[in-house]
Amino acid sequence: MNKTPNNAAQAFRAAANGLSRSDNWLGDYFRRMKAKGGHKYAVLATARKLALIYYKMVRYKEAFIEVDMETYKEKQRQAKIGRLEKRLAQLRGETTQAEAA
Repeated sequence: MNKTPNNAAQAFRAAANGLSRSDNWLGDYFRRMKAKGGHKYAVLATARKLALIYYKMVRYKEAFIEVDMETYKEKQRQAKIGRLEKRLAQLRGETTQAEAA
């Protein structure tokens, strides 16, 4: 039996691909994923994120809440600082607060 592409999956991938030059938080997410794993990786990761947003809207009848770009960038910046601090502590041979607990 031949594998046939799912129409919904194709639609989500096409929508994700269109976000590559978008100036919102989903576009920024796409670009970060592209830097991390390449174009295919970014398309699949963003398509999955779009599918989850769609599912939550349909299944739980929730309205989509747009994330403010500044808030999103600040959250990503804080996460990056945390990862770098954790890595620095590992290189120094120290235990982090989370590991000590």
